[in-house]
Amino acid sequence: MNPFVASQLNILVEDLRLLEAYITAPLGLYSDLRMLREALPLEEASELAQSEKQQRRLGYRGLSERPAEIALAIADQVELILKIFERLSGDNAGTIKPEWISQARRVLGRVSHKLGRDLRTETASLVKGLYVIVDPENTGGRPVVEIAEEALKGGSSLLQLRDKTSQRGRVLQLAQQLMSLCQSYGALFVMNDDPALALSSKAHGLHIGQQDIPVSEARRVIQSDQIIGSSNNSIDEVVASQTLGLDYIAIGAVFPTSTMGKGDRRVVGTGLITKAKQTTDQPVVAIGGIDKDNAPDVVLAGADCVCVVGAITLDKNPRDAAARIKEAIQNAKKP
Repeated sequence: MNPFVASQLNILVEDLRLLEAYITAPLGLYSDLRMLREALPLEEASELAQSEKQQRRLGYRGLSERPAEIALAIADQVELILKIFERLSGDNAGTIKPEWISQARRVLGRVSHKLGRDLRTETASLVKGLYVIVDPENTGGRPVVEIAEEALKGGSSLLQLRDKTSQRGRVLQLAQQLMSLCQSYGALFVMNDDPALALSSKAHGLHIGQQDIPVSEARRVIQSDQIIGSSNNSIDEVVASQTLGLDYIAIGAVFPTSTMGKGDRRVVGTGLITKAKQTTDQPVVAIGGIDKDNAPDVVLAGADCVCVVGAITLDKNPRDAAARIKEAIQNAKKP
């Protein structure tokens, strides 16, 4: 066998073993991975002794603090190897049967779906505390990055970039800067509306409105581990969002607001927050007219996360404004 082809087969075997080590449930998916491996035309693909298998499992899981990220990258690597085998010619053509490759792709699709869902659940669990939207039109003429960093210093745990007016190249540049900033502060970064910009900036997620790109189409663009949240103005929209598999549910406008051109948006009050919490298992984010005085009401209604715009980004001291609202949120959570 050609040395290169043999090396790719060996890599494929080890990749499948790693995926088996991580995908132990559901049992059917684990079994499908195992059958794929054992069907490879290589002696090394046979089942290992129990002791050696356990040793490898421990070694694989020690590779990263987030093993699902490693496993997802491995699933992508397997897909690349499959493409290599499809392009082989001459004596090396057919080293792996087309039927095996087709089956592998079906299994890999399920693997990536599971890994992405696990990673999104982990990321979505961090959607809590103070969420700040920064928009060039709502910073009082000050630089977006400056306001964003002040909000982070004040205690924001999540930032969203909303920019409806700048050219896409400029928005991407801003998004990349904010993503880097959020990483340095241990916060999440979400891109508004545009899945391509969310992908290019490597954002933690994407936020979409009811009239924006459908969730299914957005999922085709972004990475499987990037979360998606949506805006909801009624319990019917919340129920629909739940069925679409969104990672967090935003409720608003909770109070009257004129920020970001939302003055005509129906005010839903805190009651919809409580209803949403009773409807969905996803984190619930409250938005619209929230400040330090009414933030406790939002928290007591059940909101996991409080989203603020003007009360922070238009304040003369955004850091202090963020700190005051964060303190109000924390105090409301105390028994």
